[in-house]
Amino acid sequence: MNYYNFFQKGKKHFFSLFLLFTLSLLSTYNSYAQNEEIEENATEEHLDIILAIDVSSSMKVEDVMPTRLEVVKSAAQQLMSVHPTARYGIVLFAGESMVYAPLADDSQDLYQLLEQITTDLVDGTGTVIGEALDTSIKEFERVGSTNRKIIIFSDGATSESKDIFHSVLVLTSKRNVEVYAIGVGHGGEASITTPDQEHITIKSPYNDESLKQISLFTNGKYYHAESFEEMSKIAEEISLLLNTKQE
Repeated sequence: MNYYNFFQKGKKHFFSLFLLFTLSLLSTYNSYAQNEEIEENATEEHLDIILAIDVSSSMKVEDVMPTRLEVVKSAAQQLMSVHPTARYGIVLFAGESMVYAPLADDSQDLYQLLEQITTDLVDGTGTVIGEALDTSIKEFERVGSTNRKIIIFSDGATSESKDIFHSVLVLTSKRNVEVYAIGVGHGGEASITTPDQEHITIKSPYNDESLKQISLFTNGKYYHAESFEEMSKIAEEISLLLNTKQE
């Protein structure tokens, strides 16, 4: 009888120890699996960049040679070459905005698409900078982006009302989107080529008020390029900033 009780107690202790050992193994496995999942998610986080480009008619002005738009296209290509692993999208705007190249669409040749951008691709007059930001934010949300940057190129103040523009700035800030705003061109007289290939002199429009507001609201930065060389240096500086913030 004593041996039987001793055996029964020993069996209970054995099963208790076995249960504790099994639970310990399960806990270790779950912890390992969670760490693997966290590391996998961290690896999959992309740097997502939307290039928002003003294609209003004033971007044909030749105060920045060859034209404001051509200089912007060159800078955009320079940025993409420095960050080939980032995911890119392109938004165009003038009197309205449109997604020209969807974010994270690997089937498209963005360099070729940039080359094909002209001031005829978007209808309407004006410069809806706020709408361009809103369109960009919707693209980020469509792909579930978390690391979001907008690089916006323009030569003018927004044509939207102050209330509409301000509400978009607040939304951009709340969505943790960092915006680098680049103004291109300068005021004064400049030449422009007409559809008939005539060169005429006009009073060149340039207003950077809206771009400066964007950089303040979004913890970004404002730049101003008055030449091809200055634009190239700005693209280089932004590339360095993006590299620093990825580390």
